Amino acid sequence: MAFTVAAWVCPSGIALAQAPQPSASAHEIPQSLRVEHEETLQRLSALARRRGPVGDAARKALVLFKRHIAREEEYILPPLTLLPVLADGKVTPDMKWALAMTDRVKAEREQIFQEHTQLTDALNAIVTAAQRAHDNDAVEFARAAAADSLNDIELLEPMVVVIGDYLHSKLPAGQ
Repeated sequence: MAFTVAAWVCPSGIALAQAPQPSASAHEIPQSLRVEHEETLQRLSALARRRGPVGDAARKALVLFKRHIAREEEYILPPLTLLPVLADGKVTPDMKWALAMTDRVKAEREQIFQEHTQLTDALNAIVTAAQRAHDNDAVEFARAAAADSLNDIELLEPMVVVIGDYLHSKLPAGQ
């Protein structure tokens, strides 16, 4: 099994190294998205520990985010690991694993969209509570998280559908 090791700089400026991750064949998600998920859950968890309206709104959002991230990591994001190889024009039979995932994303697009709508509503509730509390960090976080959710709807999920359509067109039927 191939492994990748990477380092990144977190927002505080400290370089962090990630433990080796299995290659795409183990259906991992892109490392950048894994880091984003971890940071989102950490920041949201910190907000959820607060007392008052910001904490109340964050606790509600945290439940939604955990459920959504589990869905993304299960079947929405793993096909994106194929993008570098597909960009090189390579399609191999061992990519077939992604078809069930991409087909599921295509079939559940409306449900996924509704989930993003709930996330946006929860983030807007954090913004409202944070503005009333003059908590600019919480406002900033919630707005950035809403932008990430919009990115999922506008780019990531459609890319997954395109990957599936492309694989279906390139892989022999029945393989």
